[in-house]
This record gives sequence, structure tokens and C-alpha cells, in this order.
Amino acid sequence: MLIEGAHRRSTATSVLGALVAACLVAACGVAAPPSPTPDPISGQYTASGGGGALPAVQALTARFKELHPAIDWVVTETGSNSAIKLVLSNTIDLGFVSRSLTESESRQVTPVPIGFSGTALVAHAGNPATNVTKDDLRRIYSGEVMNWSELGGIDQAVRPYIREPNAATRQTFETFLFGATPPSYGKNVTQMVEVDALLTAVGSFRGAIGIASTGSRTASDKRVKILSVDGVPPTLESIANGSYKIVRPLFLIYGGDLAALKPALRAFLEFVKGPEGQRIAAAAF
Repeated sequence: MLIEGAHRRSTATSVLGALVAACLVAACGVAAPPSPTPDPISGQYTASGGGGALPAVQALTARFKELHPAIDWVVTETGSNSAIKLVLSNTIDLGFVSRSLTESESRQVTPVPIGFSGTALVAHAGNPATNVTKDDLRRIYSGEVMNWSELGGIDQAVRPYIREPNAATRQTFETFLFGATPPSYGKNVTQMVEVDALLTAVGSFRGAIGIASTGSRTASDKRVKILSVDGVPPTLESIANGSYKIVRPLFLIYGGDLAALKPALRAFLEFVKGPEGQRIAAAAF
């Protein structure tokens, strides 16, 4: 009987202990896991500039957002010249240009290299031509050649198109074609503002030819075809190794001191300069 009583008291004590423990857990609660540290790289930022650099900037900002989901980007195309003005007026956070900076511009903004872009020669998709030489282009755009048959092609009047004077594609093209000599265009050369309008025009006439930035937008336009120049197509490889000659450098730009930029922008520029950022920029085409 004594043993049985002791057993009962022991059991009762165990049950009571369990109940007390349960009450304590219920009262105090289970310790919550620590909250993750908020990502300091957050907020919305703007970048705008030239179309030649647009694919690289879009790829870079997309990857940076994957690494830092709390950041958002608004990336627009306004042209290289506009990008410099917008950066200097603090209208945008970062600019991007698809040409070399002048000495004056280099004193006002700081460039971060993000590769190179090419200026492509595009013809109507129905034109059987696949290659033009530098001399062919000089004769076409000076008005000396008026029919593709003069270059051994189809019997079709040549309709050359060019971009507006401040377009980086035109500036690079003129440097390649005319060098230091002032450009002299034929009366049949038509100037178009913005690449979409030029691609539409070239795609509308079988004898048309024009210029556009190399890249996926131009390559995917079924109305036109990209021509080789002096036997070299404007591919990622030929632009990178210098065998394609109508090229221009691409830069991100910012104004003022780097230390004065917001932390997220400084982190983004460091990412761009790093190995992954440079690989992403080089692969954007």
C-alpha cells in the first residue's frame, strides 16, 4: 500500500509538472525566429539615354533587381545628348550614352564603361544584297549611286535614309564613312527622327537602306535585313574583337561625386564595374 501510494503521488507530480510546463509555454509563447535584416538597397530610381546602350542597361538593372528585390528601376530611351542634360539637371538618377564623350562632357559627368555597340546598315528584307563595302556606302550616301544595279544588284532605285544629326548612330556612321571630312549627302538622302521611324521607312521600300543600332530590336524586325560591311557582319563577336568597324563605346554616366550618390546607386555602379556586371553588359545584344 505504501508503494502504491508513492506511485500515485509520483504520477500526480509528473502530471502536475507537465501541466505547469504547458501553462508556461502558453503564457510565454515559443520564441519567434529573428526577422531578416531589411535590404538597405531599396527605392525607385530612373535611368535614361541612348538606344545603343539600352539593352545593356535593361539587362544590368534587371539582374540588380533580382539581387535586391526592394529596388525598382524606370529605364527609358531619350538619346545620348538628352541623357547628359538630364543628369546635369538632376532630372534622372543615371544616364547612359552610346558614343564617346566630348572633352567638355567628360568634365561634367563621370562615365562607367559598359561595352560597345555597332551601327548596322539595314536594307529592305526583299533586297537580295547581303554585303556593302565602305566605298559602296560612300557612293550611295553622296548620291553618286542611284540604282542598286550599279553595284551589281537588283534594278531598283536606291532610297538612302539617315538619322538626325545628334543621333549617336549617325555620328559613328559619319566618322567611319567621312573621317574628319565634313559629310556630304546626296539630295536623295532622307533624314528620319528616331530608329522606329527609320526602320519603318526602310521596310516600306525595296530599294531602301538605312542605319540603326545593332541589337535584338533591329535583328528581330522582319521588315529589314542587316548587311555585312566589307564582308564583316555586325555580330557580338565582331564588335567585341574590332573586326566590325562601325562601333561606338557605351557608358553609364552620373554627375557630381560618387560619394554623394545614394547608397543604392553606388552599389549598382560597383555591381556594373564588377565581373558579373561586365559579363551581363557584354552579352546584352
